[in-house]
Amino acid sequence: MPKSTTMPTGRASLGALGEYLRRRCVFAPLQEQVKIAQNVVKSRPIETLRDAVLGRLCGAKTIAQSHVTLKVDPVVQRAVGRQGCAEQSTMARTLQACRAENVAPRERVCGSSLKRYGMPPRHPFHAALLWVEAAVTPLPIGAKAQGRERAWMGHCRRKTGRKTLRLTARQYREILHATLLRGNAAAVPALTTALPELEAKWGWTREIRPRRVIRLDGGFGTTAVRNGLLSRGAQVVAKISPRGRGRKLGHQLGPWHPTASEGREIAAVRAPLRCCRTTRPWGIRTPKDKGGSQSAGLVTTLTELPPAEVADADDGRAMLEATCGQDKPGLGLVTRRHHPWEAQQIVLRLARLAHHLRGWSRRWRSRGPAIRWRLRGYGVVRMLQAIWTVPGPIRYRRGGMGSVHLNPLHHLAKLLQQGFAALFRGRVRVRCLR
Repeated sequence: MPKSTTMPTGRASLGALGEYLRRRCVFAPLQEQVKIAQNVVKSRPIETLRDAVLGRLCGAKTIAQSHVTLKVDPVVQRAVGRQGCAEQSTMARTLQACRAENVAPRERVCGSSLKRYGMPPRHPFHAALLWVEAAVTPLPIGAKAQGRERAWMGHCRRKTGRKTLRLTARQYREILHATLLRGNAAAVPALTTALPELEAKWGWTREIRPRRVIRLDGGFGTTAVRNGLLSRGAQVVAKISPRGRGRKLGHQLGPWHPTASEGREIAAVRAPLRCCRTTRPWGIRTPKDKGGSQSAGLVTTLTELPPAEVADADDGRAMLEATCGQDKPGLGLVTRRHHPWEAQQIVLRLARLAHHLRGWSRRWRSRGPAIRWRLRGYGVVRMLQAIWTVPGPIRYRRGGMGSVHLNPLHHLAKLLQQGFAALFRGRVRVRCLR
């Protein structure tokens, strides 16, 4: 092997990130804990799963697109310690070979990675509340898939499919929990099971529960769910459907108060609700584009919040919807569908890891205030298309990455050069071409 090798690539910035992931052994827990029974011809099952994650970071929406993104770029493969890329048929067979005993170790890997690099386990509960958003995302799929049922699938009505429950930390946009559900399965039992698991995994004691606020949509806002969460000492902000009880509360509203959103108003409900703890109900009305308004109800245990902050807490759900909407086209959350139940569970956890790597890389390379301000509004799709596609040559010395040169014609080359230079601290020279 020559002492020095220079390799051009169209994803030099992604190659620098791969080198940083290899140095910090980010994929080591995946290799140590997940064992899949499959005959090995060229690539081991763990290496195949790693290629599936890297394919998402390269912008591949499906497994087949890995042939035109990851496989044609040997620099990215070498940056993470790979000498090639698995075939798309091998990736599909590896996922189909997964069994129920492989799902639990993969969930432990996600938990250990989040505990090591994520921010929610280090959240300062003494200084601020931790907002947890619960949402159900439909996953349409064919009638031959396991667990598919004819149910509500969003815009895909009269379709069969499954759905996933996601718990997301609002401040950090990190997924705390994700589980696959059948098409008609209720999300309430999965939610009540996930919360104790999170507390046991990260050592959240009972004293921390009042510092954690769980935001629920109308599908979760039943009396039984609220009482179950309130009895455990958690703070709740739940929406009430405009039908039924929400319609009765609309006749007992006080004066309307303006909110941060133009035209949206909030009013306190004079009649209290029967719950196991003290709550405060609110009514919200939002104007429609074609005239009229849409009404909804809110119930919160944060009785000291002023009306405007209560409305802002409800508006914060738009962040979760935007995050889920970006993961669908950016990480292939809907297009990567597999009929076996266990294979789809592994796919969801690989997407969760890719989502976290994207978020953690933003924090790792944005140590300067100028970089944080410049890349603040970049979503998943824009990061995959703009940040990870900066071209340039990468030079290897004695088997390791020695220097990275970014093309200065790219509008983000200088910013990324500053971020990666501060990240490697001189171990890898990051510069712009002259």
